[in-house]
Amino acid sequence: MMSAQTSIPPTTVALLTNGPGPVHLDGDDLVHNPIGCLPDLEPETLDDAFSGRVGPLIGWDNPHVITLDDDRWIWIGQDAYFDYTGNANDLYHDGRQIQNFAIDQRGSCLDLIYRGAPDARHNFELGDVWTDWTRFFWPLGGERHGDSLWIFWSEMVLSDPPPGPWEGIIRHPVGIWLAEYDPETLARRSFEPAPDPGVFPGYGFAIASDEHHTYLFGNSNLLNLAREGGRDAFHSATQMFLARVPLGEIDERPEYRTADGWSRRAYEAAPISERFWAENTMQPRYLDGRWIAVTKEDGFWGDEVLIDVAEEPWGPWRTVDRFVYEHRPGSTGKLSYQPIILPWSNPTDGLAIAISENAEFWEHAVADPPMYRPAVIHRPWPEP
Repeated sequence: MMSAQTSIPPTTVALLTNGPGPVHLDGDDLVHNPIGCLPDLEPETLDDAFSGRVGPLIGWDNPHVITLDDDRWIWIGQDAYFDYTGNANDLYHDGRQIQNFAIDQRGSCLDLIYRGAPDARHNFELGDVWTDWTRFFWPLGGERHGDSLWIFWSEMVLSDPPPGPWEGIIRHPVGIWLAEYDPETLARRSFEPAPDPGVFPGYGFAIASDEHHTYLFGNSNLLNLAREGGRDAFHSATQMFLARVPLGEIDERPEYRTADGWSRRAYEAAPISERFWAENTMQPRYLDGRWIAVTKEDGFWGDEVLIDVAEEPWGPWRTVDRFVYEHRPGSTGKLSYQPIILPWSNPTDGLAIAISENAEFWEHAVADPPMYRPAVIHRPWPEP
């Protein structure tokens, strides 16, 4: 248990060890809220920590984790709820959500980051211009190259009309943006439309590099089924595409993977994977000289998680592990979505996978915050 301090009551911290430093602002208007340190980065340790409150953070989902250095990573999460009072019993107790935030991880120590102030919280990434809560940005893939941290962002708007029952979420992407940050301070240097800003697919949904190229995996990430004809129609998120740029040149116009090669013409791109009925949102990484991806079959609507491997990022991808995901126990029905492989996974320790959990019905998560927190699981390293 971490020690108490004035900005975070002791009842709000669980399972993280050392005492947090004071909340403070830096020169880029970023709020830094040190949380404390974990004893290690084993999946069980992370899962135990994330099942509880992470400092003032009481509910969140869909993390992306980017390597900044040998012993430093940044987590970018979304739709976060906070409680600085220490006595919240629902997600809305201490104010509305922010749509994105960061956790700066140095070794096993965590520093929560957002903009504004503890009593007036705002998104880590505000975007090109702030309008209102009906337009915001969700994180996609990112990588550090040299003295630049690059992150793709999906411009999101509220859907009108909203989806029907079991037709997904009430928001959809309308554009892809690319931001550059100082990897040491996380100060933003630029925020511009991506070289390919379209969303069918959205390139930059996931990013991974080998020794020669940086690969931009593309998916529409359209999780409002009503916008494509409802549950029984074709859904674009079942297709994964691929583009590439020379290693680290993320702000350059990419070339696109076709059925038999590469082209500068985006319309000639062909899917590298197409499966399921609602979504096939693969999250690949290049680890130990191999391409490894994790996917939740049909996201919200599915039960199984798949591990795929490939010799090349365009495939063919081969499923080597498939299992039914078991949620943490909850007060009511749960669903899960958007797994990612944590970047420190390796052949000796196996795969550490973070996966988002939520209540089947949002009002149940609001009333019971532990329903809305990511989990971390372990899987064996895939065999060749």
